[in-house]
This record gives sequence, C-alpha cells and structure tokens, in this order.
Amino acid sequence: MRRIDDISSLDVLVILPHRRPFVLIDRLVSYDYDTTEITVEYTVPKEGVFLEGGRFTAEGLMENVAQACAARVGFYNWLHEIPVRPGVVGAVKGMEVMLLPEIGQKLLTHIIPKAEALGLLMAEAKIMTESGSHVAKCTVKVAV
Repeated sequence: MRRIDDISSLDVLVILPHRRPFVLIDRLVSYDYDTTEITVEYTVPKEGVFLEGGRFTAEGLMENVAQACAARVGFYNWLHEIPVRPGVVGAVKGMEVMLLPEIGQKLLTHIIPKAEALGLLMAEAKIMTESGSHVAKCTVKVAV
C-alpha cells in the first residue's frame, strides 16, 4: 500500500474521474488512514457553471459533495493502486444549505464514511467556510 506524507501535494486529477473545467476540488487537506475520513478544499471561482449572483449555488454545493466522495474513494484506491473509476450519487438525504458562499470563499468539505459494502458508500458530508461558518450538510449514498 502506498502512503504519502503531504496529501495536499497530490494532484486531484490523479484520483478523480472528473476533468477541468468541471472539477470542484482544488486540493486534498487531510485523510484519516483508520476511518478513511477525508477533507478537501475548494475556492469558489470567479466564473463557473454553478454561480449565480456572485454566489455558489446549492447545486454546486451538491456537486462539490459528490466530488469529495469521489476523492475519498479515488484516494483510497490510489493508496491501494486500484485505477480511478467513475461513480454515481444514488441518494441524498437531509440536504440543508445554511448559506451560499461568495466568489473567493474557501470551502472545506468533510466526508465521514458511515457504512461501505458491495461498492456502495454511505457518508455524512459537511461543508464549512475556512473561517468555520457552516455552509451545508447531508447524508449521501454513492455507488462506485
């Protein structure tokens, strides 16, 4: 199994099936090798599909969660030298958006796995601003 001391140095394109300009993760922030929890960072850009009135939309937040889940699965697979595979969000439960981030705001998305079996991941997702404000949360089921 591979290990990496500074996961923020790993190019996210190595672990994601997505390609620019449709990548909503800038870098990996942390990964817990025991729980497989992951935190990713994304700065709301000046231009993009998920912007409206100078703010990141709820749809953009959901796609950020989906890509954070993909990053968690992709990083785990990278560690075990398994090729990147596309996945699909099967269900979202209890999506709550507390605020729509402004252009330039840095977001931290935390994925906390709750159960995983037969290629299905159920996880809790939380998005916060860099300053600690709660942005959104939900439970997500992803098939890979």
